[in-house]
Amino acid sequence: MSERKFPWNPAGLILLFVIVKIVLTLFPFNYGYFRDELYYVALSDNPGFGYVDVPPAAPFLLAVVRALFGTSLFSLHLLPAAAGGLFVLLSGLMVRKLGGGIFALGLTLTCVTLAPQFVGMDSIYTYDTFDKLIWAAILYLLLRLLQTGDERLWIPLGLCAGLGLLVKITIVFLVGGFVLGLLLTKDRKHLFRPRFWAGAGLALIAASPFILWQILNQFPTLEFYSQYASGKTYPVTPLQFILDQILALNPLAAFVWIAGLGYVLFHKEGKRYRPFGFGYLALLVLFIALKAKYYMLSPYYPVLFAAGAIAFESFLRPERRASRVLRPLIPAAIGLTGLILMPMARPVLPVETLIKLSSGWTGIKQETHELVRLPQHYADRFGWPELAGEIAAAYRSLPEDERSRAAIFTGNYGEAGAVWLFGREMGLPLPISGHNQYFLWGPRGATGEILITFGPDREDLEPIYESVTEFGRFRHPYVMPYENDRPIFICRKLRNPSRTLAVFWPSVKNYS
Repeated sequence: MSERKFPWNPAGLILLFVIVKIVLTLFPFNYGYFRDELYYVALSDNPGFGYVDVPPAAPFLLAVVRALFGTSLFSLHLLPAAAGGLFVLLSGLMVRKLGGGIFALGLTLTCVTLAPQFVGMDSIYTYDTFDKLIWAAILYLLLRLLQTGDERLWIPLGLCAGLGLLVKITIVFLVGGFVLGLLLTKDRKHLFRPRFWAGAGLALIAASPFILWQILNQFPTLEFYSQYASGKTYPVTPLQFILDQILALNPLAAFVWIAGLGYVLFHKEGKRYRPFGFGYLALLVLFIALKAKYYMLSPYYPVLFAAGAIAFESFLRPERRASRVLRPLIPAAIGLTGLILMPMARPVLPVETLIKLSSGWTGIKQETHELVRLPQHYADRFGWPELAGEIAAAYRSLPEDERSRAAIFTGNYGEAGAVWLFGREMGLPLPISGHNQYFLWGPRGATGEILITFGPDREDLEPIYESVTEFGRFRHPYVMPYENDRPIFICRKLRNPSRTLAVFWPSVKNYS
């Protein structure tokens, strides 16, 4: 496809959308630290080559950010906003490489910049925003490979894949899906060239620190994912999985990416990009079979948006009278819909206003937990300082001689993260937990003779302790229901003094 002329500088349009994306994701209104952000703070305080559920890159980057800018919501969101801006940039570059005009560029950038899924993902600190950026970089390089046949591109592709493994191991799905796409077309020849294998070797070398950590720790991440998929992810039908894609990426924008899928699979000018279509279908089937969360496929869509925008541009020729109306109307409608949906993607409204406007709808269900007033990705931003304060009150109620021997045990990494971050100023010891990486950190020398707990039930504690006293109950109107109106216990006197925390620690493992 020949490169079309732009009536004005496309770089300026891309830059405008990059700035818009950064502003949208750094918008100052927020509800509080997201559960996973508290976990990443704890991980960044313990640098390593790997963790149970997280490769090393995201915690390492957060450690750098905190060293430079401190720990605040704004500082935590700097890198996700920058990653989101680069994601928009790469999406624009895909359109340019496909030969799209200014309409195709503007349509793609509107779809990507205002997609609710991407706005929400880039407004919190998790590895997903960096994983999404790596996917976009790989898709862009693969696009160039299919266009030019330049097999030297396998080297940067291998490097990106290796770095992707240091961010999130799901990058293997993208690589596997595209390899399958190549095998199903004449482009399979690329897989039998020396540079492909050189790129694969480079990927393994780049990811080797994390791979070695997995070997030395008996592959805890594989155990984590097996437990996570079977017990935590909310099961959906194949149809619901596809509908979740449509809703999360903006229902009107679905017409664009569906057109893009048809363009690369069936259009004569798009057939050279057919591996992208086969790769998408392979990943769609795989993620449905694995009962994956709906957003795991979302990083693939920029290339489909770009191809769909090309198809729209070819159909809506400027010389047609209807096209002169539809060309500005289509991106405007998609952009307006994205803005309307934004309050369900990231905090922009007061919480009570959001609850009233949503009329009881709690968003796309991701996990098996019960939801009441708020979507999970909002409820998980409330109550953490208050929980740490309640636990601190229990700790301060202890006689001084007991305080020096007391440990704080929580049920999951969010609760532990609240104590980790907010409890420092309250004089609390570092928390312990059996959840994910906290399990590998162990009891941190605590014997368990005096234990303050939040999460375990009384019936779990009474067989271990002679005295289990309820200090109080944590209540908050917006937190997840399973953490609301829950007791804080003070446990004393082990029934078996020889059965310390170190002895029964293996029984508290919770990889989920």
